Amino acid sequence: MIKMYSRRLLSPFVGVIQVAEMGRARALSLDGENWSIQYALPDDTGRRGRRYVGDPSSDYSRVATVRQGRLETHDVHPFLDPHEVRAAAQHLFEALGAARVPFVAADCYEYWLLDASDDTPLALLQSSVDAQAMALPSPYPVWLAMPAAELDVPAPEPTQDVYVPPVNYRLEKSVEERAGAKPRAAWFERTDPPTDDFPPCLIREDWPTEKEQLLCDLYIQRLAPRLLMTHGLPRPVRHRLEQAARDHVFDVERFYAVYPDVVDDDLLTAARVEARMRRANE
Repeated sequence: MIKMYSRRLLSPFVGVIQVAEMGRARALSLDGENWSIQYALPDDTGRRGRRYVGDPSSDYSRVATVRQGRLETHDVHPFLDPHEVRAAAQHLFEALGAARVPFVAADCYEYWLLDASDDTPLALLQSSVDAQAMALPSPYPVWLAMPAAELDVPAPEPTQDVYVPPVNYRLEKSVEERAGAKPRAAWFERTDPPTDDFPPCLIREDWPTEKEQLLCDLYIQRLAPRLLMTHGLPRPVRHRLEQAARDHVFDVERFYAVYPDVVDDDLLTAARVEARMRRANE
């Protein structure tokens, strides 16, 4: 049996990943079109190759990819049975061809950095599909923005003669200061996200100073095409993000297939058409 679900890719948040699991094999995709098919390594092999404790990707070996609807196999790790691996890859490939994305969100267990002033959720650090994660040693409570090299957020001021950190890292610093000298985090089970009081864009959007508020607004506006992949957004929030995403047509084109809901389809369709036209004129 193949289990299909989606979960957020966090620390930092870069989007919602689609997952299809079958025994020791799994397929992962950020856009619902291009897939990485992986196979679990034996336990001792995974521990030897692990880059750092808690890194789940180092327990798997990539054995195939799916691009433009075609399966491309790769060399099989010497500790794996090639016949077993290729049979699993083929099975997943056939299942993905018949599946419809986005898959249902399953990571309802969330680990939030807390606001030092009132212990309310400040920024999402981790999420899990398994309640047992809440009993494991928790990571250090620090929030990370997407690196500026991967998410270019326009600066609010003109170009300076001296170095000014990107918006991404200035917002990180603001979150760190708001979490306090002894940051704390806590696990929560979210059963009905649209009706609770957790920050829908995964970070608090009310800031005490105009400068901090602007940094947060700019970051969320630039992250909007990826935040639209999130399940359970209130419709007014989704509409606001769609309007911000309209300025980033290539991102909208890339992720549109895994948006679980759309408020203004005409707006996003226009963005996708513009992306195709701009690419054709390059």
